[in-house]
Amino acid sequence: MIKSLHILSFIALFFLSNLIVAQEEVQSDDVNVDDLGDVSDGFKDNFFNALSAKAIGNHDKAILFLEACEKIQPDTGVVQFEMGKNYLMSNAFAKAEQKITRAIELSGESEWLLETLYDVYNKQTEYEKSLTVLEKLARINENYEELLPFQYLRANKNEEALAIIEKLDKRLGEDDRRILVKRQVQARLGANEARDGNIEDLEAAIAANPKDEKSYINLIYLYSKKNNTDKVQEIAEELDKNLPKSDKAQLALYKIYLEAGKTRKGIRSMQKVFESTQFDTETKINVLNDFIQSDATDIEDNDIDNAINDFADQVEDVKAFNALGDYYLKRKDVGNSIAFYQKGLDIDNKNYDLIKKVALLSIDIKDYNKTVEITEEALDVFPAQALLYLLNGVAHNKLNEPDKAIDQLESGLSFLLDEPKLESDIYQQLAISYDQKGDATKAAKMRSKIKTLSKN
Repeated sequence: MIKSLHILSFIALFFLSNLIVAQEEVQSDDVNVDDLGDVSDGFKDNFFNALSAKAIGNHDKAILFLEACEKIQPDTGVVQFEMGKNYLMSNAFAKAEQKITRAIELSGESEWLLETLYDVYNKQTEYEKSLTVLEKLARINENYEELLPFQYLRANKNEEALAIIEKLDKRLGEDDRRILVKRQVQARLGANEARDGNIEDLEAAIAANPKDEKSYINLIYLYSKKNNTDKVQEIAEELDKNLPKSDKAQLALYKIYLEAGKTRKGIRSMQKVFESTQFDTETKINVLNDFIQSDATDIEDNDIDNAINDFADQVEDVKAFNALGDYYLKRKDVGNSIAFYQKGLDIDNKNYDLIKKVALLSIDIKDYNKTVEITEEALDVFPAQALLYLLNGVAHNKLNEPDKAIDQLESGLSFLLDEPKLESDIYQQLAISYDQKGDATKAAKMRSKIKTLSKN
């Protein structure tokens, strides 16, 4: 059953590529400029300039024009919508969500606004939120119903997925993509049904055949659901004893041992998980993240270090490199931490979380040229992220390059969105820049702005 689930997970990835095609078939209306109403020429000029900038992919410039519109008329839904779209295209998801939500407040739940909000959540893998929006879209336009089965599957809403598939099959006829989803849902439900077997029957099965690995695993699952840690440990240790070539018991034991303060035993179980070929990369990442959350990382242990290093050599995965970076950061090994975060960035240079981690740690270890390098590369991808301008400015100040720092910091101020702490930090760095230039008047002005912000 577990093997079949892995196969069906691969099938789901194939389905996802087809799902994108289905999504593209749902056409969204664009904003009509006539909806601007009676506005000033200055407003119109900025708005049309923003549309032109967006059309050629210059989203940071488009946002600047739209901010000018916002200052003239702060409660215009179409401006909020356009700002949200530009932030989305810049992968500034939090700001995109804020602007689109504001546009919906001002203009109502129109199809194109909800569709953009759906994209914002989907790109962040916020599947519960995106599903809520998609259900609203399906009530507006039934074509969106074709996206619901996979979205329900992502959100682990199996019964809802089957119900919508049945409805679509009746309305549109069977479809290969829906058939694949249906199979995966049925496999998932079948696995749940197997796990929900009777405890007494499973214990009897093990008594009759102490080598029945599946019964051990199902029994561990059932006792886990009941939060009966003692029985989970008992069954897992029995599995380990009776089937020493199976590593499945270690998935239950490592966490129990760590939480019980039996650190050495927990580390031995973790070592077996990392060295095992019976578990996929995702499972090992979860184990490593659990280990990072424990206090056991402070313990010097060559075996676990060797196991983690072997795991690092085996993987080529962004999540794995992020977890490995977190592990070494907790061990206060900043050099190895940055190295693994950088490996993740080598695979995905648009991973904003990794960019921030490397930039901040580079400042901590005084590698300011590295900070400048990574933030400047990142600003090509995230031109509206004020934090990146701040970090770049900090690095230039540390390198005694105040003019470059001022240029970056002032650009960062243009992209602030109700972020007083970040704004205060930028003014603090600007004060440092002007101090380096010997301009005491402007430095004092920056510090005055900091005081004003602190009062507010």
